[in-house]
Parts: sequence; structure tokens; C-alpha cells
Amino acid sequence: LDRGWRVCAIDVNEIDVGALPAGHVSRLIATRADVSDANACEAAVEAAVGEFGRVDGLIHMAAVHSTKTWRELDAAEFARAMAVNVTGSFLMAQACARAMERTGGGAIVLASSGSINVSGVGGHGRGGPAYVSSKAAIVGLTRALARSFAPIRVRVNAVSPGATRTAMTAEYDEDALRKVGERTLVNRIGEA
Repeated sequence: LDRGWRVCAIDVNEIDVGALPAGHVSRLIATRADVSDANACEAAVEAAVGEFGRVDGLIHMAAVHSTKTWRELDAAEFARAMAVNVTGSFLMAQACARAMERTGGGAIVLASSGSINVSGVGGHGRGGPAYVSSKAAIVGLTRALARSFAPIRVRVNAVSPGATRTAMTAEYDEDALRKVGERTLVNRIGEA
């Protein structure tokens, strides 16, 4: 928004746009959608196309976290992590690629996680098996979509951020945040 882009922001919760400058609000659609629902993803993308005429890029960061260990984890929580983190990534990419194909292409960025390389056991301050598995699946999804979408001129990449202070880590106390930060090369947790 600061650079003049038109943005469709999507979240499962209400997006507070009250603090944004008026010039930003005029270039923003803030909508609610559950990314694990194909119809909701299609509707959000079509709202952006309806307002802006096209979709040029997708930065998909929606995810749910799970810190449960293998002993605590149940099938429902594992399935929810996969539904939001993996299926949601696919559904948003699919909906955007359809729109991008109509206008000559675009770029998609999905979010994996540094946790796929450093942890996976769960517990306070650590992603557990459900979260880590879902983020590892994003790597495979990215590769498959990059090949699949290349003929329609849609580029697909993934970022793999390390530990970052976000709403997802809000439940971590300062000790957990410090320990997460110590596992990084720069010895601190990142800021969004």
C-alpha cells in the first residue's frame, strides 16, 4: 500500500483498517475467508478481480500453528493444520492462477517454515509434528505448482522464514521467544 499497489487482504478474522491512511484504504479490499474452503478462496479472488480488474500476485501467509507433541496431537488437529496450511495454500494459488491465466500471468509466493529444518517435536515454543509436516508439504506443493503453472506464465516460489514474532507466536512467553531466537543464525527472533 505504501508503494501504491492495490491490495486485497484476506484473513479468517475481521481486518482492522482503521489505522490506515485514507489513501491506503481506497486501494484496499479487506475481506474475510477461510482458506480451507474452495468457494471462499474463489470468492475472494473474484472480489479482487471485480474491484481491480486483475490479480498480478499472491503472497499467501495464512496458517495455523500447532505446538502439540506426538503424544498430545490428535487426528483432528493434524487434519486442521493440513487443511489450512497446505490445502489453503493450494486453493488460494489455484484461484489466483485461474485469474492470472486470463491476464497473461503473475507471481505466487507461498510460505514454508524454517522449522522443517530445525525442529518438529512440539512443546512450548516449538512447532510440533502437525505444523512442521504441513510446512514441509509446502515445499513439494511449490515445486508441483511451479511446473504446473509455468505454461500459463505464473511463477511460484516459497519463502521459508525462521522464527518471527507474529500472532502465531503470541502465546510464547519471553523465555520461549528467547530460546527460539537462539536457534537462529542471528541469535534473535525476527520481526515481521
